[in-house]
Amino acid sequence: MKGILVLNACTNDYPDQCRLLAGFLKQRANGIEADTAVVFHKEEAGHDELLRAVPVQKAVLIGLPQARTETMLNQLAELGGSGETAVYLFAGNCFGSELAVRMGQRCGGTFMAAVDGVQCSGEQITVTKSVYGGHMEAEFALKKAPYCLSVSRSCAEPEEGTGRSAVAAEERTVREGPENGFSEDYTLIPGKEEKNLETAPFILAAGWGAKSREGVESMAQAAEKMGAEFGVSRPVAMNAWAPMSSLIGVSGVMTKPEICIAAGVSGAPAFYAGIEKSGFIVSVNSDPRAPIHRKSNVAIVDDWHKVLRRLSEISEKPLKATRKNEE
Repeated sequence: MKGILVLNACTNDYPDQCRLLAGFLKQRANGIEADTAVVFHKEEAGHDELLRAVPVQKAVLIGLPQARTETMLNQLAELGGSGETAVYLFAGNCFGSELAVRMGQRCGGTFMAAVDGVQCSGEQITVTKSVYGGHMEAEFALKKAPYCLSVSRSCAEPEEGTGRSAVAAEERTVREGPENGFSEDYTLIPGKEEKNLETAPFILAAGWGAKSREGVESMAQAAEKMGAEFGVSRPVAMNAWAPMSSLIGVSGVMTKPEICIAAGVSGAPAFYAGIEKSGFIVSVNSDPRAPIHRKSNVAIVDDWHKVLRRLSEISEKPLKATRKNEE
């Protein structure tokens, strides 16, 4: 079945989108022949740089004065979305998932967000997706084209593209039409680089035992010194001591690092579900009865300040873990 990638180069994670979809096509997609990508970009973006990252042979470059999803949807529909028997693949960030859902609805097709795999046979398409907090994998048979799917960010190892630049099959610049009353104008402001906890090999997770914003910041600094990504439990996030994007657990990110240090964490099931696939878990909690100790590989019953300070001191070099398949 024909596959089309949809990439949003108006955001600063464009290279990550390309690598994610390249990995998905190679590792998790069967029966999809994808040779074209639709790339939305800011007018001033350099085309050569955009094309070098595209993981398929051809690209349709569409310049936008503003990164408005409504404008993108109009362009996708014009390119052949309605009634077309094709699979549209979007990266699983907020833009990609929104576009997948709205395009599927607008074009009368089928949509699904955060899919883990896709299997095509003739005009039959089946997708897999994690459900129940990642504890089960469900299989869905989709019936109506076009099929608009956003890809889970943790379903495949990111890969570089073909190693060669894609060819620009078409280049166009879109002028904004009249206001449609649906989407608002906005300006993208590059913020602090967000970590991808889903694929991080080494994580330090902070729990309620941090006791304050200052405690959480102290743990975050320790994580940085050790070369670990930083995540938090729900009580920490709900107190606004850390951004919601760092939340680990059934209502946040499901992680699978090789090493996870859980400091000041009680071990509530909702949090533990987010780290239980870790290769090695170290718990640090001064309460010997904390449930997290029974679920960890190594339990340290001590004050987390002292333990993390000592770990930071001995980390002359970052303790970054490497995945086994990279060794």
